[in-house]
Order: sequence, then C-alpha cells, then structure tokens
Amino acid sequence: MSLKNKAKEKLKSKAKNKLKKVAFSVIKPFLPYIIIFLVLLFAFCTVIDAIFVDDVQQDESSMSQEEKEVRTSCINKASFLNMCHNFLDGNSTTSLLDVDSRENDKQIQWSHLYALMAFHNMSDGSKLDANLLEKVAKHFESTFKYETYKIKTETTTTTKDENGNETTNTTTSEQTVYLLVESDTIMGHYKYNYEEKTTTEGNTKTTKKVYVGEELIGEKYERLKNYLKNNLHIRAEDIDTDVQVVIQASSGYYDGKENTAWLQGNSSSSTIITNGKGLIPKGMFTWPIPGYTAITSPFGMRVHPITGAYKLHTGTDVRSSNRCKFCGNGRW
Repeated sequence: MSLKNKAKEKLKSKAKNKLKKVAFSVIKPFLPYIIIFLVLLFAFCTVIDAIFVDDVQQDESSMSQEEKEVRTSCINKASFLNMCHNFLDGNSTTSLLDVDSRENDKQIQWSHLYALMAFHNMSDGSKLDANLLEKVAKHFESTFKYETYKIKTETTTTTKDENGNETTNTTTSEQTVYLLVESDTIMGHYKYNYEEKTTTEGNTKTTKKVYVGEELIGEKYERLKNYLKNNLHIRAEDIDTDVQVVIQASSGYYDGKENTAWLQGNSSSSTIITNGKGLIPKGMFTWPIPGYTAITSPFGMRVHPITGAYKLHTGTDVRSSNRCKFCGNGRW
C-alpha cells in the first residue's frame, strides 16, 4: 500500500472515531431516559400481551356446544382432583390452604386433562367425552399435605408512673397459618422445607417458619411419564417431548372452528383416524413427508398466519415441494 493510500485510511479511521465520539457525546445525556423508556415499553408490552392472551383464551365465540361441555367437564374435574385427597395434620381436608399459595404451580389444569384426552383420540380414536375424561382423571388425583403452625408475636412496652418508676409489659399474640409440607401431583412429588426464625422490629419480636425451598422426590413429571408409557405406550425416546406437550397445554388455546370434528373423535381425516383406530398405534409415528425435514411452524402458541389471532397451533407444519395456496411458502 502506497503512502498516499495509508494516509487516506488513517484519515478515514480518525474521522470514524471522531464521529463515534460525537455521536456518543450527543446520546450519553439521554441514555438513562432511553433505558427507562425501554424497560417501561417492555413492561407495557408484557402486560398488554398477557391481557390479550387471557382474552383470547376466554373467548367462546367459535366453540360448539359440545366443545364447551367438554371444557367445562375438564375444568370441574381438575378442580375436584386438586382437592379430593388433601390432608391437614393427617386429617382429610377438601381445601387448598397454603398461606403463600404454593400449590398454584403444582396443580393439574383442565388443559392437561384435555391434552391427555387428545392423545387418546390420536392413538386409538377415543371420543373426547365424560367416559374418556374419567378414564384419564383417575390416574391424576393430587395430594397436598399441610401442617398447622402458629406465628408468635411479642410486643414489649415500657411505661413510667408519676414517681418515675418503669413498668415493662409484654403482650403475646398468635396467628394460625397452614404450611404446605408435601405435594404429589402431575408435576411430581415434592417436599417443602422451612426454618424457624425470629425477627425484631422496634419493640415487636416475631417468630415464624420461613420457606427455604422445595425438594423433588423421585423424577419430575413421574406420574405423567408412567401414564404415557403404560397407557398410551409412548416410546421411551418420545416421552420427554410428549410430556412437554401436555405440560405446555396449560397455556394453550383451543380453536373450535378448526378442530370440531377432531375434538369429537369423528374426524374424516385419514392422517388421524381410520375406522376408529389410529393409523400408527402405541405412539409409533412416522415422518409424513419423506425427503422433506424443514419445520416451518412448530406446535405451540403463535400468531395465526391467516386470521392474525394469537392462539395454540395444534399441529406441526413441514415444508414440502408443493406450495400452500393460502400461505404461499410451501407449507402443508
């Protein structure tokens, strides 16, 4: 490189660095505001998205009467399963009692039951009705065990009489709470650990058990895995994937217009049912389009490419050599 070219490159480099410094010096005073704006924007979008998704999930306008009845049955059954086998200090109770509602992320959801019913429908053509619901539900009774605990509070006050003599009085009170100590549900078998601690604030001393963590006993989703293996005969290598389908169904949305026949178990589609039997029984599935492996839209929540609605995509799109006349991108 000639001296002239080197000089040019050096000048360009200096100009770029100077431009960066000028740009940064201009932006720097506004950086805190930009960061705050982005954080608020993210929070706003998260809230709006949650409201929108919740609204979509509650929308019943596209559901048939049969679909509503199935969903209602699943909701009622899930509520029953979460409260039918619980214990407080060893005695039976039909309530969820934990003071911090730790049962919330361990409960079975109606959509878990629905997803398991759908698996039966795909494997052997079972109709999604009360009989199938009972068949599935009896394997997933939840158990929540609690213990009674009393939070103790001591308040000490000091008073002086007219002669300047001090008198100390201590007032003791107790608050009864219920602590979750064990759960055994579709999510797994857990034990909950607490430590008793005393804190002092001003003239008040409080002694209570503080939650320090949960302990998994056995394998996560153990009961669900056993059900998929023993009742649906899912292969060992497919168990984890199918477990996630069931678990993630709790945030899904069922589109009645697209799947009415499939829900009722009378679909005419030969890719699902043939004469009331699954084409590939016992969880043994084959790849539908040999030679084409690109997945263009996986199972899960998404924005519908045609309607624009945010909802559960109940299938998996695979790119083939034939082009979809609606999507225009080779998806079937």
